[in-house]
Amino acid sequence: MQKPLIFNSTPLIYLTRVSLAKFFKEIPEEKFTTTRVFNEVVQEGKKKGAPEASLLESLFKEEIIKVHNPNDEEYLKFVKKMSAESERQPLHEAEAEVLCLAKELNGIAIADDQVARSVARLLGIELHGTGYILGKIFATGKIKKEELTEKVKEMRNEGWHVSAEDYLKIIEYLKNL
Repeated sequence: MQKPLIFNSTPLIYLTRVSLAKFFKEIPEEKFTTTRVFNEVVQEGKKKGAPEASLLESLFKEEIIKVHNPNDEEYLKFVKKMSAESERQPLHEAEAEVLCLAKELNGIAIADDQVARSVARLLGIELHGTGYILGKIFATGKIKKEELTEKVKEMRNEGWHVSAEDYLKIIEYLKNL
């Protein structure tokens, strides 16, 4: 059985901004996020006039991405405490929830944040970034490699924060698909 994908806000926002959200329907894994992420990308996005908010809202209404919250409050507290102690930098509440939900559902957290990556590694939670989803999008067979590479460049132009090293790794990964 395929592991579900549990999204943090950044991959949702930037994949949608560059017109790649239509491919979420084609990715066979179940897709989830938390209420906090939903509120950030849809409710707050609409208030800010974010162009992707309405499209993301439709993906939630169609249940292409489902909203589900972690049940284990104690584990959530542990994740936040451990993050603050080991990383000297707390996780955002939404990221902590995404990690907890990934653990509960035996899924894969999808986040680009470096602190989330470090905490996931420490806790043995599988986590991949936006590049992983780009690979899933390519695997649908409905987009060419060159177009996908251009979309990655467009995401950076839209404000997607990814280190130069990670950006080059993603470009190289896409070239080798």
